[in-house]
Parts: sequence; C-alpha cells; structure tokens
Amino acid sequence: MDASILSLYDRIRGWEERARRAPVTPRLSREALAERLRPYDFSAPRDLAELVSNVADLLEQGIIQNNHPRYFGLFNAGTRRAGVVADALVALYNPQNAASWHSPAACGIEDHTLGYLARKIARASFDPTSSTTAHRFATFTSGGSEANLTGVLSALAHAFPRYGEEGIAAVGAQPVFYGSDQAHDSFIKIARMTGLGARAFCRVRSDDRQRMDVDALRAAIARDRAEGKTPFLVAATVGTTATGAIDPLRDLAALCKSEGLWLHADAAWGGIALFSDSLRPHVAGLAETDSITWDAHKTLPVPMGAGMFFSRTSAPSDALFSVRAGYVPEIEPGTPDLYQRSVQWSRRFIGLKIFMTLAELGDLGMAAIVEHQAQMGRYLREALGARGFRVMNDSPLPIACFTREGGPEVRPADVARRVSDEGTAWLSDVRLPNGQHWLRACITHHDTQREDIDRLVSAVQSACSEVSG
Repeated sequence: MDASILSLYDRIRGWEERARRAPVTPRLSREALAERLRPYDFSAPRDLAELVSNVADLLEQGIIQNNHPRYFGLFNAGTRRAGVVADALVALYNPQNAASWHSPAACGIEDHTLGYLARKIARASFDPTSSTTAHRFATFTSGGSEANLTGVLSALAHAFPRYGEEGIAAVGAQPVFYGSDQAHDSFIKIARMTGLGARAFCRVRSDDRQRMDVDALRAAIARDRAEGKTPFLVAATVGTTATGAIDPLRDLAALCKSEGLWLHADAAWGGIALFSDSLRPHVAGLAETDSITWDAHKTLPVPMGAGMFFSRTSAPSDALFSVRAGYVPEIEPGTPDLYQRSVQWSRRFIGLKIFMTLAELGDLGMAAIVEHQAQMGRYLREALGARGFRVMNDSPLPIACFTREGGPEVRPADVARRVSDEGTAWLSDVRLPNGQHWLRACITHHDTQREDIDRLVSAVQSACSEVSG
C-alpha cells in the first residue's frame, strides 16, 4: 500500500485514543509554527507520506481540539470515524451534486437522508398526532448562515412576489424582520447582503430566561406598521448560542399566523433535541414553522460543514434561484437540480457523512448519544453547584452558563483563558446584551464522561483561585 495512505490510515485509526491523552488547547507557538512552515517554499516537490505526517503533526499540536471529550466550547461536535471515512470517500470520487443527472447516487443519498430528518421535524408538533404539513423541500448547505440566508430570501420572495425580478425597488415600504436580542449575528450579515440594510433586522428584547418576549415583538410589529414599514419575517431561535434558550414557538406561531408573517426557526444547534424523547417536547412547534435551519455538524458527530435548510415549499427558492444555463443539460422530470433551488451552484456531497453516521449508529444509537449528552449536561450543572458555582441559565439542552458564588470577583474571560492555557479542558465566556458576563460550558462530544466534567470543574475552580490570588 502507498506510504501516504498508510500514514493517513495510522492517524485516523489512532486519533481517538491519542486525543484523550493530548492537551485540548494548542501547544505550538506562532513562532514555532512559522519555523515549521518555512521549508515549504514550494520550490521543489515533497514526498506525500512525509507531508501527511508533518501536516497531521501541525494539526494535532496547533489547533484547539474540538474533537476532544473535554472540549466544552462552541457548537463544534466531536466526530466519529464514519463521518471521517465519508468525507474521504467524497474527496476520492468528487461528485458534483449540483444536478441529479450528474450524480444520481449522491443526490439520491442526500434526498433519502433529508427525508428521514424531515420526519424527525414532523414529530416536533404541538400535536404530534395531527396532520401537520411536512417540510417537503430540504437541501444541505455549507452551514447555518447559508441556511438562515435562504430562510430570509424565501420569506422575501413569499411576501413580495416581484422581489426576485425587481429587487428591493419592487417592495416599496422598508421591509423589516425580527429576532430576539439573543438571535445569531448571521442575521445582521444577511440584512446587509440582501440589500435590506442592517437596520431592517429588528432585535426584540428577551425575557429573564433569554427567550424572545412575544409582547415586545407584537408591539414592535405594530409600531413598524404604523411607521409605514413592512414586516415580513420572524426568526425564532431554538437553542441560542449564548445560553441555549428556546423561543416560545407556540406563541410565535400564533402571532405570525395572525400577522401574516413567515416564521423561520434557527435550530442550528437546538435541532439536537429532535433525536431525544426527553428533549423533543421542549422544541414542540418546530413543525409549525415555515422554514428551519439545522446544522448536522452541531447535532451529529460529523465533520464540518454540514448545514441543512428545510421549508414547507420550494416555491420561493424556485422563484429566486431558478436559471437556465445553455451549457447545462435540461432538468430530467421528477429530479430537481439543486443549483436551481439554492445559493450554491457547484455543490459538495455534504450528505454522505450524515448518511453513513446515521446508518452506522441506527436510530436508537443516535438517540442514545443525544440522551447521553443531555445526561452529562445535567451532571455538569450538579457538579458546578456542588463546587460553589451558580448556574445562571435554565436551558433543557446540555449547556451551562455559570458564575462563582462568594470569594473575590473574577473576570470570566480571565478564568477561561487560564483553563485554556493549562490544557486540561476548554470552555468559553459569554457576554449577554444586558451586560451579564458568565462562564459557559457546553457538552458537544459524544464520549464526554463524568470524569471529564469533574476535571473541567476542578480546572475552573483552580483557575478562579489563581486569577483572584
């Protein structure tokens, strides 16, 4: 076997065991990194097996290891081998998923996988026994930002039928849309990119549980209409990045129905609840939304990036993205080409890692992983409380925002940095719009155990003492 393939195989085979022994945070300085890269001036060819070994060393020593069980940071899930192998197969065969006729097997795998996940969404209804209209249109995206962009564009095309052809000029009054003050900042970028302008995204205050205040939203809609503006969309958050808060979907669905507004749900991370019998009731109403963002790479143990967009209808996407290119064969009946229905044209085969991971684990295996993460989230809260910390959020999702009770005041950022420098674990600090500043730990790895959480809490406790001393 080729030496480069053997080298890569050895890295993949041994990584899970090495990860537990390795520091979570980088130990390679910028100066050392520059020195290691200096010989690569590209003036002469290099041996591929040597390259694999050298680059793997750089990645193992020079990045925060979000694939470590003691990574408690952002929504970057640890990976399993099935997803890594899937991405290698995608790179090997390099299918072009823009058109079904070009890659029928790859497109078929994606369609099959999205159909399974859409059925998961359908179960998250106010009444799971009702005949809720399914989210029949779905596509993989590069990530949550692209999915959120598609949701806003879909709402614009739905509310203003001439938007696709004539742009903002066809709308007349200033279009505005809403999210809570905890909503993801991708909506600011989206407002700018769509030509609406950042001020078109109206942030609504949240309550003391960091959920969108529906009364404040209702007042904002009435105020904007009175000022001659045109509301068209509400973006609910299902699992906020800061605290894991879930906006009140039932009340938002009722308000959007009465006001004639598109309801989009950013469930990029909160979609994790769809795999869990214990968590699913907390996202009831997700099936009643018009469109949904859901990131597989935040939810499943798969490599980045793997976003997803679900919608009740493809009509807005068809109106926005449908084109006729003379160099592309005609669409085959019954096989929609996704370059005609999404922002992307050339498309990577994103769905294989999700398909293979779900196939390897099975439905019950995936549910067991999510239930385990939820259990570890509960244990994290208990462990923090037992060691003198106060948990400040009440999300059912496996995330804890916390502060030390008693003793000298410490800056959360200083504590997080000290823990990171020590290398045992990694967590973040979070600042809320109201000025509150906490430490934040999230269960993102499928194999995080109680002893990992105990080591995190001990590291935080030690860091607090060192920073305050």
